[in-house]
Amino acid sequence: MNEPIFHYYGNKAGVEGADQIKQVIDDATRGSEYYKRQQEKRQQVLQKVNKMQMELDSYKKNEQKIKETKEIIQNKVKEFQINTDRIWAHFDMDMFYVACELLDKPELKDKPVAVGQSIVSTANYVARKFGVRSAMPGFVAKKLCPDIIFIPCHFEKYKSVSNIFMTILKKYDDNLESMGLDEANLDLTEYINNSQEDPAILCENIRKDIHLATQLTASCGVGPNKMIAKLASEINKPNGLHVVEQSATAVLNFLEKLPIRKIPGIGNITEQILSGLNFNTCKDVRDRADELYVIFTPKTFEYIFYSCWGVARNYHVEFEDQHSISCQRTFSSISTQREFEDKVDYIAEKLAEEMQSEEKVGNHLTLIIKTSKFEIRSKSLQLNQYTNQAKQIAIYGKQLLKIMQLDEPIRLLGLKMSSLANEKQIQKQSISTYFKRQIDKSSGQENLVPSIKGSKSHQITEENDSFNKMSIQQQEQSKPDILSDDEASSISNQILSGVNSKSHQSQQQQQQYQQKQQAQPKSFRCPICNKDIDCKGNNTVLNKHIDRCITQQNVIVEQSDESNRNFSGSKIKVPSKIDSKAQKSLNFFKK
Repeated sequence: MNEPIFHYYGNKAGVEGADQIKQVIDDATRGSEYYKRQQEKRQQVLQKVNKMQMELDSYKKNEQKIKETKEIIQNKVKEFQINTDRIWAHFDMDMFYVACELLDKPELKDKPVAVGQSIVSTANYVARKFGVRSAMPGFVAKKLCPDIIFIPCHFEKYKSVSNIFMTILKKYDDNLESMGLDEANLDLTEYINNSQEDPAILCENIRKDIHLATQLTASCGVGPNKMIAKLASEINKPNGLHVVEQSATAVLNFLEKLPIRKIPGIGNITEQILSGLNFNTCKDVRDRADELYVIFTPKTFEYIFYSCWGVARNYHVEFEDQHSISCQRTFSSISTQREFEDKVDYIAEKLAEEMQSEEKVGNHLTLIIKTSKFEIRSKSLQLNQYTNQAKQIAIYGKQLLKIMQLDEPIRLLGLKMSSLANEKQIQKQSISTYFKRQIDKSSGQENLVPSIKGSKSHQITEENDSFNKMSIQQQEQSKPDILSDDEASSISNQILSGVNSKSHQSQQQQQQYQQKQQAQPKSFRCPICNKDIDCKGNNTVLNKHIDRCITQQNVIVEQSDESNRNFSGSKIKVPSKIDSKAQKSLNFFKK
């Protein structure tokens, strides 16, 4: 493992001379914050590899353990089979973002070009020969290729071309699985059974149709499942086709010398660990599966093991609703509060657009930043009501920004909304409907009681702690109403102060409210403490009673900082005496 600090994955299509590129990057970035961060990551990997190697050394000395483990592996091999009865295709547009830009700038086609600036989104094959690749910092790309030309992203342009691409593919599989704007998996089995076309000829014709419609090229892979098709699509990039025959032998031969990093889901860190333990190809995993079984968790082992045997999903599934929607941007370092807030406004707008297009609302917001030292930090806010409005998201994002108290430049900012629900369903059901169903026993009429405002409990939480997960689950089962802009602004101020403040109504609003009160019954039951309340024809009495129940609960504040590796647990501020009635009020508003 005597390699440069920067771990460069050189098996990307168009990349040549990976070892030399690693050394160039290492020399060019030495002393920078980026280099220091890579150094830290490298040390963490080395420590993990050393620990695993010690476990392996101990394992190899225990003959009984070796025998038992190899029997387990043999049984696992007997249990599965490589299904080859279906035909999958994976289509991948070549250097998509750059290719879209070059349609408008054909004079740059023979020059090194990348889309992005502070971070490379996509590079053309001319730039890749110098070692430039996606997700690489812009200054590193500039060191590798001084003449590289950066073009800003134009997502609307890419979406427009992507729509054409997807429309063509849907003629062959209406249930295709999109992998972003430029990739898709198709199950061609039914189409081929009906048309009796040869898979290779069919996919070649589809690629021609894509080129005619977009003036861009696409690569394609064909195989018996979606993973094999994906891997096959990278063999003859760019603008190529590769077919893995529908047999178990063909699949195993195809995977024999394939680098493990090629397997979808195996990233940079996992590859470094596997490489440090001399697992480099799929064949290495198959031959030494017992060692892999000893050092990895069951889930990690099974994923790597079965993938290296070519076992993967070969049918469409109905995916569960997504749990979160996020939007983030990388940019040149910024350092002022005004710049931070401008980024929050911009990203909140983009996140809101995405949520509204998906008809989703959420009630758990996370702010994510990356400092100029490449440290990642985050803070989360859990709401009692749902929203998908840009103004509201921005308000909460800025409050999290203030709590984070940034004192150094940042180069990435993102917002993630989780605990998602269907917008239309939420609009039909709200907390206020609970109050509207109070029936006066004497009149037998349904009484409409105003919903309670300004008394909601919010939490600033660490995203991964158990308390937060429990709260999210409770809120996912509930159907609170969607926040108005006024509520969002009011509640966000309460977050920092930790005090529930009551809103001030104008004189006209108070008159309207009193008119409604006159139509209300003189008494009904409190939904929190279950006591009969004498309202005397005035709902304010009930509201004040409920406020007293609610305000027994303190706002629970929890702060997270992913950059703090020594964070040992959540610190939840809870009153020393919480009686059962107060707990009821918290549970009620979580519902």
